[in-house]
Amino acid sequence: MKKQEIEFKVLDIIERLEKGQPIEDDTVELKAEWPRDHFRAARRIAAHANSARGEPIMWLIGIDEKKGVVGADFEELSIWFAKVRSRFDQLLSPNLISLSIPYNGLTVVALVFETERSPFVIRIPDSTGIITHEVPWREANSTRSARRSDLIKLLYPIQKKPDIEILDGKIELQRAIAGMNQTGSYQWNLSMKMYFVTCSTETVVIPFHRCEVLFRPQGSPDEKRFEGLRIMPPTSYSSRGLKEKTQSLTVNSTENEVLIETAGMAFLTAEYFTDEKPGPKLFDHIEVKGWLRSHHSEDPVSFDAIFELVAPSHQKDSSDRLLGEWRYSRKDQEPES
Repeated sequence: MKKQEIEFKVLDIIERLEKGQPIEDDTVELKAEWPRDHFRAARRIAAHANSARGEPIMWLIGIDEKKGVVGADFEELSIWFAKVRSRFDQLLSPNLISLSIPYNGLTVVALVFETERSPFVIRIPDSTGIITHEVPWREANSTRSARRSDLIKLLYPIQKKPDIEILDGKIELQRAIAGMNQTGSYQWNLSMKMYFVTCSTETVVIPFHRCEVLFRPQGSPDEKRFEGLRIMPPTSYSSRGLKEKTQSLTVNSTENEVLIETAGMAFLTAEYFTDEKPGPKLFDHIEVKGWLRSHHSEDPVSFDAIFELVAPSHQKDSSDRLLGEWRYSRKDQEPES
């Protein structure tokens, strides 16, 4: 997980908390302060990592679920994690990526644990009796010892979710064409250029009805849902009869799904119609969130993106229909540690 992606996710969680919205993500745990009982912290991390079955988990130190951001000391991390790691069998703990995130004069410490090397085993303190080791397991918000059925889940081959890299994209706000079969006077159009890596030797199928993309203009309290989502390979037109030709050997699509073999580039498009008239001042940026579910998993591949307003003089389409254009913002990324 890239550090820019971590920061974006943390800020989104903080924003949701401040609005009183629940954090419905079982890969994230919030802590108001550094846990002082290092054995209990190690046991809880191991349980969380084991039940994640290869997906990364995130602990946020300095956030109270009721009070919001209360702050934490980043300098305490090295001492704290060394003591927690010592509780793992053979010192094999989840690999840690840490990031300090400033927010309103306070600091939130994000701990991202990579869990591919599960199962994680902890050593029981000598004072507890003859049991020396445990494979912890997380169930809801509680921690227990793993059962046989849990261990079977760890041994069963995990189907990794595809990776998505956003290469480019834009959002356009237009007046809808009169007489067309639409449900509003204004039309939002989304187009994103993406590169997919399936992490599988099998063809991955993504049915469009199992996908969801939301967007929220700056300052808007509600998210809006794009409709008519399609994912298609790049195409060109031949000189004879303007016949469309697919420019991909690994991506193919129909009206209902996209099929990806190993890896390939594709374009995601969607639209949203509304009668809500835009104000005189356009939004500076638009947030987009998406969830794509493949045919073999209920666990979606998610993505987040920010689109920034393009100055009118730089907008390519000067027609009266175009009211505004926002381009995908590619921010500088920190090198991964």
